[in-house]
Amino acid sequence: MAQQANLMQEGVDRINEALRSIDDEFQRVQKDLKGRRQTIEKRIQKRRKSIEKQTRKEVGRLRSEFDKNPLVRRARTLQKDVNKQVEASVDNLLGLFQIASKSDMERIDRKLSALGRRIKEIEKVRETPEKTSAQSA
Repeated sequence: MAQQANLMQEGVDRINEALRSIDDEFQRVQKDLKGRRQTIEKRIQKRRKSIEKQTRKEVGRLRSEFDKNPLVRRARTLQKDVNKQVEASVDNLLGLFQIASKSDMERIDRKLSALGRRIKEIEKVRETPEKTSAQSA
């Protein structure tokens, strides 16, 4: 009976030792994988930055070439001219219908804001003597 208990205890000890060994091995593998993942992430980050740098450089070069093209220059000049003509036409149309343009509205808004500030200053000046006379009475 004692021998069976001894055998059982040895079996339990072996199983416990195997479990500890598996746990240790699992933690080692997990640590190794974490290190590999970090190394790969660093490589990917480095490569991404390199690709971004190359892309920016290439885009700059292409933009420079594009800007040198006479057709592109002419198109941009025509675009500016068309924009000016459209703005002038819209201003004329608004003037015919006597409708204020955006710039007119902004100018009017600035003037109203200035008048509002002046009115507040005048009200403050008027209130001050009334308060002093009410306090002295």
